[in-house]
Amino acid sequence: MPYRYQRLEKFAFSLVVLSAVMCSGFIAWESSPDFRENVQQGKELVLKSGQYSYACGTVTTDPCGQFPLL
Repeated sequence: MPYRYQRLEKFAFSLVVLSAVMCSGFIAWESSPDFRENVQQGKELVLKSGQYSYACGTVTTDPCGQFPLL
C-alpha cells in the first residue's frame, strides 16, 4: 500500500475512534446522573492539583508543607 494511503487510513481510523469515544461519553452522560456528579468532582480535583503543583514548583524552600495532603 502506498505511503499516502497509509496516512489516510490512520487519519480515518482516528476519526472513527474519536467518534466512538464521543458517542460512548454522551450515552454515559445522559444515562447516569452519578457520572455527571463525578465529572464535576473530577474538575475540582484537577483544579486543586494544578494549583498545588504550580505553588510547589515556583518556590525552592518547602512550599508544599503548607498544603494538607488528603
